[in-house]
Amino acid sequence: MKRMSGLFLALAALVLPSSRSAVFAQESRASCESADVVWLWKGALTSHSVTFKFGLAAHHGCDDRDFVLSATPQRSEDDDEANAEDSSMAYTNLAMCRSVHIDEDDATDAPVMSCELLDLQHPQQTYRYSLSLLRRSPGVPHVVVKRGVFTTPAVEGQAFDFRFAFSSCADEKSDPKVFDEIREHDPLFLLHMGDLHYHNIEINDVGRFRAAFNSLFDSPSGRAMLAMDVPFAYMWDDHDFGPDNSDKTAPGRNASLQVYREFVPHYELPGDQTAHGRQSAVYQAFTIGRVRFLVTDLRSHRTPNLAPDVPSKTVLGATQKKWLKEELVLATNDPSIGLIVWCSTMPWHDDERKWGYFTHEQRELVNYMQAQGVNKWKPVVIVSGDAHMLAVDDGSHSPGHLPVFHAAALGRPGSIKGGPYSHGAFPGTGQYGLMDVEDDGKRVCLKYQGIRMGTGVLIEYDSCHPERTPPNATYYPPPKAFRPLQRRWKKVKRFLWENVFVVGATGSVLFAFLVVFVLQQRRPKTKNE
Repeated sequence: MKRMSGLFLALAALVLPSSRSAVFAQESRASCESADVVWLWKGALTSHSVTFKFGLAAHHGCDDRDFVLSATPQRSEDDDEANAEDSSMAYTNLAMCRSVHIDEDDATDAPVMSCELLDLQHPQQTYRYSLSLLRRSPGVPHVVVKRGVFTTPAVEGQAFDFRFAFSSCADEKSDPKVFDEIREHDPLFLLHMGDLHYHNIEINDVGRFRAAFNSLFDSPSGRAMLAMDVPFAYMWDDHDFGPDNSDKTAPGRNASLQVYREFVPHYELPGDQTAHGRQSAVYQAFTIGRVRFLVTDLRSHRTPNLAPDVPSKTVLGATQKKWLKEELVLATNDPSIGLIVWCSTMPWHDDERKWGYFTHEQRELVNYMQAQGVNKWKPVVIVSGDAHMLAVDDGSHSPGHLPVFHAAALGRPGSIKGGPYSHGAFPGTGQYGLMDVEDDGKRVCLKYQGIRMGTGVLIEYDSCHPERTPPNATYYPPPKAFRPLQRRWKKVKRFLWENVFVVGATGSVLFAFLVVFVLQQRRPKTKNE
């Protein structure tokens, strides 16, 4: 069975769609090198599938190549890459990679390829994958561009212990070491809750949004993030959807939605099947073990923050809100689900901003959950980003008594939003959350750790044994009257920090002029003066 994987790739090259053969039988303008694949990430992980997406360089020479992704079960932790290639063909999964094209009216193809492994036979299995370039010309060897590993979870609905990481808010200037530290914890996947970048795009230009992804992935921070080689579940927030505090009126809304679908390895998007089609919000859901994850898009259909807070004002939009309600009830009534995690990318309990701008809709959701027995018969917890802090509320203070877990910022200055938080709030950068899910088949327990890079665990919470992680000090937000002053002062400090050299140089010049002026004033005058 030696080199069966290589034979499998050779067979794949023979059965490629004939529509491309006339074009790709000849050499194009340049040879294709492994360096032409400039980034790769994966997501949409299930017990039997995973999706990879990768980008090609602007002037790549790969028009005569086809890309194939193969995955082989790792027989043991000692298996090396060579041994993985010797595995039986019967256990090798193959995915042909396709160009991504979302908008039929857009003549410019995204330089993105998608590879979907859909029929993985082994749950709870580590796989070794290889991305290869297949040459159509005879005698030219295949090139392995990227190798790595991923692990499938248990079959959906079965008890399964796992760990996931979650956080938000980084950019090209962020410290890459935070991703190295996350990787050391070996999470099954990373739930990224928005502000993947801070380009704040205010124009409906697909090219600008594509360039923002490419800029991030080409930065030291972005390369370290992808080098973790863990599957992603990613939902944007304001800075990566559009400008600061963006909503459905953002000028680049439609371009942003298109590029998300192009670049992100996402789960099925229910909104695509609605009247909005591909202009719908990118909300999605998935199940790992007996945990149902609901990931909501709080930007695409959002009413502007400063609009009057009337019952029609919405974060979710009518269609997504209907979906969220239905998902909460379905998961509550599903005997194979033991716990629900709702990813709300912004703080849930905030009496001034964030969900505090949408009190009618928040109250509507709370009343609906209480009427349907949601969070009564089955736990519902919220995970959030946006606020650059680690924080926990055990449900004592949050609307609907839903436990809330915050984790951020990966690489931005610290901030606190919302509250009170029963177990405190810790603003800072280089921060992320780890959630250990323990399921004995009867109940699902969560063990949260809020971690700061280089420091360690700052905050903990055990959902099944809260007495083991009692609060040290509850965080209470300051009175509303003082908060605008706090925010202005924070902006001043951020400006001073980001422009420290300019401020320092200006201060030095002014100080020098002051010294000269004082010396001139103190100099004794002559008789002629």
